[in-house]
Amino acid sequence: MEIDLSPLSEAQTYALLTQTIIPRPIAWALTDNSTPGDSPWNLAPFSFFNGISSKPPMVMFSVGSWDVSGQVKDTLANLRTKPDFTIGIASQSSVLQVQQTATALGPDVSETEQYGIKTTDWDWATPLISDCKINFACTIAKEIKIEESSQTLVFARISKIWVLDKAVDKDYKDRIVIDPSVIDPLLRLGAGKYGNLGAVIPTPVV
Repeated sequence: MEIDLSPLSEAQTYALLTQTIIPRPIAWALTDNSTPGDSPWNLAPFSFFNGISSKPPMVMFSVGSWDVSGQVKDTLANLRTKPDFTIGIASQSSVLQVQQTATALGPDVSETEQYGIKTTDWDWATPLISDCKINFACTIAKEIKIEESSQTLVFARISKIWVLDKAVDKDYKDRIVIDPSVIDPLLRLGAGKYGNLGAVIPTPVV
């Protein structure tokens, strides 16, 4: 089946892309939502996400708003005033909470409180997402609005990475090696579907 994208709406194209660019990592982004009287943390998952540079260490994710036309999503609004944030790599055990945090809530409602998601303080402006075995300390570096689109690309610099101790080892060259089976990452498929890592296929490492 050949699908011509030109006549499709942005929402229809999004649905196709998220079901064909598979599997994908999820950026579970925790930002500072605090104003006097408000709950502190906003937490939302983003499907278009990946690493883009190692020097400087950077990631990119796309913040869409086709489903809230004319509005800026809380994550982006928060980053424009408080640029430091945390990205967690969700594990299989968090699948329900990841899906829950995709639901739009009011800007004064904290997803971590609403859905009982635990956080842990560390030496960063925003906390670790406790159930994530990998967390990135990030700072927004740049945002780019995509022409003729409701989506905005967010580029973020990584200052440090927290990894669960038991997932970390060293190889014969004394390089850090992370065991993906311990991380058990949650993979995004599309249309409310998720996957697991499955078998890890080892190949020679140089």
